[in-house]
Amino acid sequence: MKKKASPIQILRSIIQLISFIFVPALFISIFSSIGYLFSSIINRTFVLTENLGRITLVLGVFLATLLFGRFFCGFICSFGAMQDLLYTIGKLIPFKAKIPEKTDKILKYIKYVVLILIAIVVWGFSLTGDVIWSPWTVFGIYSSPSTWNNIQYLVSLGGLFLLLIIIGSLLIERFFCKYLCPLGAIFSLISRTRLFPIKRQNGKCGNCKLCTSKCTMSIPIYKYDEISSGECINCMKCTEICLNGNMTADTLPAISGTLAVTAIAGLFYAGVISDYSSTNSNNESNNIITTDVEKITYKDGQYTGTGTGFRGNTNVTVTVKNGIISEITVDSFKDDKEFFSQAESVIISSVIRTQSTDVDAVSGATFSSNGLIEAIKNALNNVMPSNATSETTTKQTENKVKQTTSTESEPTTQTVTESVKSTENVNQEKTTLSSTSLYTDGVYTGTGTGFRGATNVTVTVKNGEINDITITSYQDDDNFFNRAQKQIITEILGSQNIDVDAVSGATFSSNGIKEAVANALGIEYTNPNSIAEKGHGRHQH
Repeated sequence: MKKKASPIQILRSIIQLISFIFVPALFISIFSSIGYLFSSIINRTFVLTENLGRITLVLGVFLATLLFGRFFCGFICSFGAMQDLLYTIGKLIPFKAKIPEKTDKILKYIKYVVLILIAIVVWGFSLTGDVIWSPWTVFGIYSSPSTWNNIQYLVSLGGLFLLLIIIGSLLIERFFCKYLCPLGAIFSLISRTRLFPIKRQNGKCGNCKLCTSKCTMSIPIYKYDEISSGECINCMKCTEICLNGNMTADTLPAISGTLAVTAIAGLFYAGVISDYSSTNSNNESNNIITTDVEKITYKDGQYTGTGTGFRGNTNVTVTVKNGIISEITVDSFKDDKEFFSQAESVIISSVIRTQSTDVDAVSGATFSSNGLIEAIKNALNNVMPSNATSETTTKQTENKVKQTTSTESEPTTQTVTESVKSTENVNQEKTTLSSTSLYTDGVYTGTGTGFRGATNVTVTVKNGEINDITITSYQDDDNFFNRAQKQIITEILGSQNIDVDAVSGATFSSNGIKEAVANALGIEYTNPNSIAEKGHGRHQH
């Protein structure tokens, strides 16, 4: 006679269903947080205040796993729940895949190889670019009904991997968890010292091996008196199948472990909402606008646009004032707040600062970034370029905008004078501070101090304007300096002023370039690097 499901098994099924419905992408959040922290640390762009939510989530889940085992995998992970459902359906298939014990042991090492490859290729060098390689990502996209009509992700590399995982899960229980899951590899390493393992009373055992045959993760339970294997996901199936009742596990740790992970996840999402609100508020109060080269001016007004993000549409309102983009407001979005808030804080400020939608997506929030950029582009497509004058080729207007710099050493409020030109021949015109010449024509050299040493530049002045800035040498790390170089030079050329924002994450290199240009032009400039303690500022570099 078939035994009835135990209370813990019923509870597990209920929690899996709830998690699948309400937090289908929680496992993505955990893994992407680990990756983001890893990348920022090795690239020396880690900022504690910007990562408190991620740190809380990762350390909290790790601590719960260390104490109670892999309850997240067995109870909460929606990708695991999907595999359980597929295997249940797969029981209707006559063919059964049986993996020998020794082969199973070897195959389980593959997930550690997958983890190492992701850490090196994806987190370390970001060599995948915009390739949708992750089956988790594709699964997360289609977990929302609003995206079911879009098949493009199914034919991606990640879609192919997901298809293989689905087929494997129909034939082998928890196929992905056993052999391929990189997050499972991490959990298996830290759960070996759990305080509440499942115990087997060897004296009562009839050596029927039913516990082993029932084990979701194919652990040879018959060999151990205490199941402390990192592969165990605490599904508790072994405890309910034992005919002699000698497989025991405390239900309190199971409930405690699940509640602990759930509470930590709740705190994380609450923190994201808080950070999101704070970030959004800062963006509204500190509209950073700088001039750029060969910029179009738009007709004043408010315009709406829509783009497609990770889970659905993103809607924005773009405000144009005095011919420039002055404000961008997100009206609605369907993406996870964790990812969307990362994209919003960076994309909006970048578009306003450069007056262009040609900005980079935020690493780790690519879909949300692209959806937001698409929405802004869509809104601006509705804007008629402003050609306010036909009698003259240049119309200059000054827009005084208060901006707050975000450098660590000394936040200051300053007034920036912009010159925005509306022209008939955009390619032949560029913005200037005024109609008078500011500098004497010639070629000048200057030196500034970056993170690791001197930065040397050559500045060319033509017709009274800064016409070209060339870096002749520098001693900073390439990855940081290159980030600073392009943006700082573009902004100085556009505004004809060194009073531009340092690039976040490359502050020292930015300041070194600005000091070198100031030195070449004979402009008084105090380099914040001289008073900042390297390695302990908001941005180490």
